[in-house]
Amino acid sequence: MKSIKAISGIAALALAIALTACGGKGTLEQVLLDEADGIKVTAENASADQEATTTGAITVEEGDGIVISPFTEKGSFHLTITSSDGEAIYDDDVDGKVYFMIDAEPGTYDVTTSGNRVTGWMTVFSQNKDDEAAINDSLDETLAENNIELEEDSDGE
Repeated sequence: MKSIKAISGIAALALAIALTACGGKGTLEQVLLDEADGIKVTAENASADQEATTTGAITVEEGDGIVISPFTEKGSFHLTITSSDGEAIYDDDVDGKVYFMIDAEPGTYDVTTSGNRVTGWMTVFSQNKDDEAAINDSLDETLAENNIELEEDSDGE
């Protein structure tokens, strides 16, 4: 009788391990934004072997830049933004919760993302640089009015 219980216990453990292994693959999804020129990426424990590419996802006009706005609970996204001539204008890991803008020449850009055990979301879109500066000024004023000081990261940003 003890051997039947032991075999049953081992079988249950093996089944649990098999289900965990099969169901443990994360998700990574990239969709076009409805109201903006860009994409939104969502991930749940996504790994590097999961990749999504959207061709022509971002159109940059004169005076625009590309905003990268992450919100990661853990891990990081690997983001590559490529111009129509195949040049990568951004190819790096993105994590945390701080958005930033990169310079881009007018044109159309492809966006590829993959994960590094990442859970969270990220938006990547085109925005006018003057509008972005006004948003930053407004944020700085709001922080100052409320006596809130932001800490610098290790890069001094």
